[in-house]
Amino acid sequence: MRSPLSAAPVRRALATRPRRIVAGSVAVVLLAAAVLWAARPGEAGFRAEPAMITVRSGPAGDEPVDLDTTFYLPDGASADRRVPAVLLAHGFGGTKESVRSDAEEIAGQGYAVLAWTARGFGRSGGQIHLDSPDYEVRDAQRLLDWLAARPEVRTDAAGDPRVGVVGGSYGGGLALLLAAQDQRVDAIVPMITWNDLSRAFLPESTGGPATSGVFKKGWAGLFFGGDGNAGSGPAGLSGTSAAQPEGNPASAGPPSPAPGAGPGTGSGRAPAGA
Repeated sequence: MRSPLSAAPVRRALATRPRRIVAGSVAVVLLAAAVLWAARPGEAGFRAEPAMITVRSGPAGDEPVDLDTTFYLPDGASADRRVPAVLLAHGFGGTKESVRSDAEEIAGQGYAVLAWTARGFGRSGGQIHLDSPDYEVRDAQRLLDWLAARPEVRTDAAGDPRVGVVGGSYGGGLALLLAAQDQRVDAIVPMITWNDLSRAFLPESTGGPATSGVFKKGWAGLFFGGDGNAGSGPAGLSGTSAAQPEGNPASAGPPSPAPGAGPGTGSGRAPAGA
């Protein structure tokens, strides 16, 4: 005897139930993903402050030079919420613009970043001394003084900022030399750099002077005459990726002040509260 209840509606109900369960599960998963994405911490914002900073370097520390800089400060950094800093150096032939994307990324992670154009390049004054301890390294030491005077930068002691130094190629050599000369440097990330620049251009393995080595004429020509295009490094750190006019980056605010008009005169330290 057949049941008075038709089997067709039952089959239809059973057939649609799994689809409803699947659809409901998908909706729950999508909702959970949306909630997690909304709660995911995004990259922090920052502001950029271009400035021409005058420091004093040279063997006696009394030779002024203007350095074209941009200071990247993450949102929320203040005298009550100090942040560690990064000194960001570019490669040979580059400028502060060569490492702008790196500076923005690091600032987005919550670090204060000071990028600068080394002496002899771009809008900075002075002559190139190939990372001389008396010149480029001493310039960077005065920039450490400047960072220590910023109220938003965390310090380990008076005049001692919590700072790391990052650089590739020419900037990597600067990072190594600065850390060796100044104990205030807490960490370094030197990339694609040299151990001995003279022996890098004139390799000599017999123990004789570098001048008896074989001169790498092609490499030296690219390095000194190729506008910094030799040895293109990662993330713009070789100094080859400048795309914006000097002193007028697309996202770094107004152009830097003219040479001689910036802060940091005297010993190279910024005025209090700068």
